[in-house]
Amino acid sequence: MTADPVELALRCYPRWWRERYTDEIRSVVGDLTEDGRPRWAVTLNLLRGALRARTRAVGMPPVYDLWCTRARLAIATATLPWVLMGPLVLMVIGGQRLQSTAGRIFPGQLSITGGSNQLILGRGLPTPAPPLTVAGSVAWYANVAMLVLFLLTLFVLFAGWTGFTGAIKRSAVPHRRRLSLLAWAPGFSILADLVLSVTMDVLMPHSWRTSGGRPPVPMGGHPAVAHALGTALGVVAVVGWLASIVCVAVAATRADVSPLDLRFGKSVSLVVATLLTLTLAAYATWGIGLIVQSHQAVHGRFTTISYTHQDLWPLMLVALLLVVTLSAFGASAARRSWRVVALGP
Repeated sequence: MTADPVELALRCYPRWWRERYTDEIRSVVGDLTEDGRPRWAVTLNLLRGALRARTRAVGMPPVYDLWCTRARLAIATATLPWVLMGPLVLMVIGGQRLQSTAGRIFPGQLSITGGSNQLILGRGLPTPAPPLTVAGSVAWYANVAMLVLFLLTLFVLFAGWTGFTGAIKRSAVPHRRRLSLLAWAPGFSILADLVLSVTMDVLMPHSWRTSGGRPPVPMGGHPAVAHALGTALGVVAVVGWLASIVCVAVAATRADVSPLDLRFGKSVSLVVATLLTLTLAAYATWGIGLIVQSHQAVHGRFTTISYTHQDLWPLMLVALLLVVTLSAFGASAARRSWRVVALGP
């Protein structure tokens, strides 16, 4: 039996809305269909209303607990997207290479702190490398800006995570210990990564024996075990990273934190959304600079800069734009929800 589209549309509304308005809306729908209103048009209107109810809380009563729950969800919506996209952005802007038609450049990468001048290595004495194109310099500075923004956002999120775990300890919510364990998932993941990294380094051979033209032979250590641990480290890092996002999201939706902690979380969400927007601007500038430099390089003797995964720039730009939109929406919803929470129960 085919389900009624009107009933399906009503199920799209939040629980608080269904408990207050479902019977009334069913009566209105019955009157509209008796007057000849197409059922598909009524369904579309209901779906639009469900979207507004979930995104803008239209019709939500001024109930303290409801708005606290919405504030927690909004804070998670504003902050967790960066946890997903931040490492991916770093991957795309990694693997820098300097190139020039004049010869091989050494060092082959630019240093963030400066202090090194690139040279052209040839048969004679090394000579200074040609300068970067203007667009290449812009791309490089955008790269540095993204690294700085990444560290700043990581610091802000760490402060927010610390405040969140402390808020759970201070709350009186049932199963507080389970929620604390969920909230500590990022810490457990990082600890597992550190243990695997140190163990792998200990098991790696640290000396080699050479004989004639034969390949070097490792002295001591357990190269096979170290290689297996390296593979396990990659798997644990990715799985732990994704599991941490899910665990923190679950803990954020179920924790009962105080208004003061919600206020701090709201501030963290606004800062993260702002930093993520700046990251989007820097990322767009970075990609445009790489595209323009190829046109500038043909008109002179220049050094060009490239990155291993720069071909992913358009796809990542679209994904980052979606994430920034989601984060900005979450921060805005957290701010509106806090205004109601601040009025008290």
